[in-house]
Amino acid sequence: MNANSFWLIGVVCLIFLMHSCRVAKDDECRTLEVKIIQIGSDQLTTEIKNGLGPYSHKWTHGFGDFPTITVSESGTYTVTVTDHGNACTNSASYPFALSSGGCGSFNAVTDAENNLYDIVTIGTQCWMKSNVVIEAGIPQIKDPIAWSASTTPAWCYYNNDINNAPKYGKLYNWYAVKSGKLCPNGWHIPSMAEWEKMITYLGKDSLAAIAMKKVDPLWIGKINANNASGFSALPGGRMQPGGFIYEGRDANFWATDESNFPGSAKGITLTAGFDGISKIDWGKSVGFSCRCVKN
Repeated sequence: MNANSFWLIGVVCLIFLMHSCRVAKDDECRTLEVKIIQIGSDQLTTEIKNGLGPYSHKWTHGFGDFPTITVSESGTYTVTVTDHGNACTNSASYPFALSSGGCGSFNAVTDAENNLYDIVTIGTQCWMKSNVVIEAGIPQIKDPIAWSASTTPAWCYYNNDINNAPKYGKLYNWYAVKSGKLCPNGWHIPSMAEWEKMITYLGKDSLAAIAMKKVDPLWIGKINANNASGFSALPGGRMQPGGFIYEGRDANFWATDESNFPGSAKGITLTAGFDGISKIDWGKSVGFSCRCVKN
C-alpha cells in the first residue's frame, strides 16, 4: 500500500470521526419528523423526514430494528428512530385496529393435503382464487345413479375426467360441504350472507358477475368478464341426476345454508352470456364447486 492510500484512509477516518462525534444543534433534532403509516391490513412502516441517516428503529412489542413490521394484534405501536447522522431521536405512535377479515400480507394457503391455493382480499374478506381440490377421506363416486342416491359426502371430477382437475378442481355434493372437511384451518365454506357481502362490495349482481369471472377461453361464447375482483371463476359445470352438464357455461358454488325446501340447499351460479348471479335452491345431491373464505 503506497503513501497516497494511507493518506486517503486517514482522511476518510477523520471525516467519519468528526461526523459521528458531532453534536446536533437543537433545531436539527426539532425538525426530525417520524411518522408511522399503515400499509394494507397488517403492516406498519416508518416515514422519516429532515434527517441525515443512517437510521435505526426500536419498536415496542420487540420487533427489532426494522423500518417495516407486520402486526397481528390490535393496540398502540410505537417506534423510536435514532438518526446516527446527527445523534437525534424521535418517536411516533400508531393505534392499530385489526380488521375483521382480509388476507393481510399473505398470498396463499395450504389445506390438510398440502394443496396450495392463491388467495385474494375482496373488501374485508379473504377468498381462495381457485376451487377446492381436497379429498379429506371423502369417497369419489363416479356413477350418476349412485351419486344421486347418496346422502353422505361425495366428490367427483367433471365428466369423471382427472384432466379436468387442474382447471376446475373437484365437484362436491352438499353433504361434503357440511362435513367441515373441505377448507384449511381458519377457513370455511361461505354462507349466503358471506356471498352477498362480496357481491354487494363488487357492485351488486351484474357488476359483481363481471368482476368475478376469469377472462379465459374455457367460457363458451362471448362473455362480459374482467376478473377485477381476482376471484377467477371458471365454468366447471355441475353433476346432477342424469350426469354432467354445463361445462363452459356455468360456474356453480355451494353455500352452507339449507333452504326451506326439504332436501335442498343454497348456492350461486355465474353463467356465460348472462351478466347476473343466480341464487336459487338446489338438491343436496347436486355436485358443485366449492370455495373457502377466511374466518
